[in-house]
Amino acid sequence: MNRVDFTRAISTLLFEMEAEGERPILDYVKRPAEEQRRLYDAGLSKCDGKVKVSKHQPGKAADIYFATEDGKRLEDPQKGWEYWHERWERLGGRPMIEWDKGHFEV
Repeated sequence: MNRVDFTRAISTLLFEMEAEGERPILDYVKRPAEEQRRLYDAGLSKCDGKVKVSKHQPGKAADIYFATEDGKRLEDPQKGWEYWHERWERLGGRPMIEWDKGHFEV
């Protein structure tokens, strides 16, 4: 899947989330190697950005969070992480990473 296909798929997912009453926030779609290394050094990623490249680096991953109704805090999706990851897989995405549920990649 190229970046155009990824953009279409993640956009479709976001629109479906909205249509089903969720309040998704898109974050970290594309990330430079230096930022990836910073996250790795902080223990927030298993990809170091050089030897193990994150799907964020070429723009084929996104993190999606969900806002509370007032938009002031984050919460788990109303329909559950598994629900949205199953939908993502039907759109061509990879399965959920259990320790990083907000991560959606191809």
